[in-house]
Amino acid sequence: MLELHCTNYSEISKNQLFAILNLRISVFVVEQNCPYQEIDQSDLISNHVFGKVDDHIMAVGRFYKKNNTVFIGRIAIEKKYRNNGYARELMIFILENVKKEFPNLEVALSAQEYLTNFYHSLGFKQKGNIYLEDGIPHVKMIYFN
Repeated sequence: MLELHCTNYSEISKNQLFAILNLRISVFVVEQNCPYQEIDQSDLISNHVFGKVDDHIMAVGRFYKKNNTVFIGRIAIEKKYRNNGYARELMIFILENVKKEFPNLEVALSAQEYLTNFYHSLGFKQKGNIYLEDGIPHVKMIYFN
């Protein structure tokens, strides 16, 4: 069973942060062959969300407020746990936390193009054209619900 947690940067443990960053690097840098900086200044102001199975962090994401928008990002599921509905559970949990903490703000994300149908199913709509981010086709999406 997936156990979900949401914590801000100042409260996250060193072991949790290590596991989160390790998974993000494994997925976004190694697996997707994308040799770009994975850790950024947004990590310092983010709420970090993670999912655990058998006390193992295998799902991650983050959200943060910038101006009048909440940005969701760095959604990753460890490869062996994919196609089990964990990404949907994680996103629903993130959206619930965003609505609680920032009830009246726009919610946006930058989705890899192949995942647009997944995000549409959660209430996101495409805004604008496809663009390259770190060499991978992405599209900006806004949450409507």
